[in-house]
Amino acid sequence: MSQQAIKPSGLPWPARALRRAFGALPWLQRVPSGWAVVMLRLWAGQLAAATAACRDLADRFPDRPDLAARLGALLLAGGAPPAHALQLLNLALQAMPGDAYVRCWLAEALSQTGDTAGGLRHLETGLMLRPDLPELWQVKGGLLLAQGRPAEALLYIDGALAADPASGALWNKRGLCLDESGQWGAAAAAYRRACRLMPRDGAVWANLGLVLQKLGDSEEALRCLRRAVTLRTPDPVLLNNVGFSLMAAGRAEEAIESYRQATGLDPDSVVTLGNLAGALGALGRRTEAIGVLDAALEKAPGDPTLLNNKGHLLREQHQFRDALACFEAALERKPDDDLLLANKAACHFAMGSYEQALTVYRLASLCQPANREHLWSLGACFERLGRADEALDCYNQALGAERAS
Repeated sequence: MSQQAIKPSGLPWPARALRRAFGALPWLQRVPSGWAVVMLRLWAGQLAAATAACRDLADRFPDRPDLAARLGALLLAGGAPPAHALQLLNLALQAMPGDAYVRCWLAEALSQTGDTAGGLRHLETGLMLRPDLPELWQVKGGLLLAQGRPAEALLYIDGALAADPASGALWNKRGLCLDESGQWGAAAAAYRRACRLMPRDGAVWANLGLVLQKLGDSEEALRCLRRAVTLRTPDPVLLNNVGFSLMAAGRAEEAIESYRQATGLDPDSVVTLGNLAGALGALGRRTEAIGVLDAALEKAPGDPTLLNNKGHLLREQHQFRDALACFEAALERKPDDDLLLANKAACHFAMGSYEQALTVYRLASLCQPANREHLWSLGACFERLGRADEALDCYNQALGAERAS
């Protein structure tokens, strides 16, 4: 079974940073009448109303790139598709090439279109212009994290935190960097700090729950994930993760209910269907589990994990030929997977085809020579074939591997 990551919610940077940026961004002409309404809405946390008021101003003054830049930033903060924001910010850049905030917002818009490299180029220019600007450090850290470079990203997030240590969004991003680097204890501490600063952000509680699950604290993870559920709109990914934590806590019936809620919201999620099948199988409800796996395989034909899980269930029901067909189909995608090979060999062994089982176990052992389970199974094949000396040799190797581990 597996969990799925939750993307953090909230603005690309803290709301107060957005307000500060609007104050720092120069006006190329006189401040337009009506701008005070935009700022009042923004200070009140009414982002949609602030954006609407700013859009009205931009429509009245279409030749104002300084106004276009502000509207682009508000659109990005509100989660609008980046194309319009990108158009506005490119217009602003032509008139304001030396403004670091415009480059910061443009980098964020480019990253949302998948042009991370272009975004990083604007951030590098912005940092040369304003190395003291924490928003540039934060956005660059976020882009590096999106590129799978968490260690580098952490340097920039920490740089932003030095200037803005009360930002929950930054502590959340610090947790993400540490989480992806495998430093789960430090990540949990960062997420806890973010939760104290942003107690109403469900995504941060979800992130804390996920890392606590990795640390083996299933009960506390479950409490955090359930709190996240109460704070977010119905979220199938989050419900899947709640189910995972319930399974880890040994509460399979509740896990099944959570997985069913998740599949009700997203019936095409192969991950959740696979997890639901695993929970049903754990309770011995194999026929139901196989039905769920068949539904998942309709959406992801040939998926080796789903086929392997179905094969296990069929083997437990002594349907060895059907199980064998599943393992063979999975091996078409992953021919060197030693566990799939071992499962295939186990079916041959159960059907009394010891020579075939021996051949396949040898392939599994070649993939993982120190795996003592494979060595024990090889010994069992030799023993059934009356080859006692070779069986004894395999058993001795297995004992040696066990002592070495």
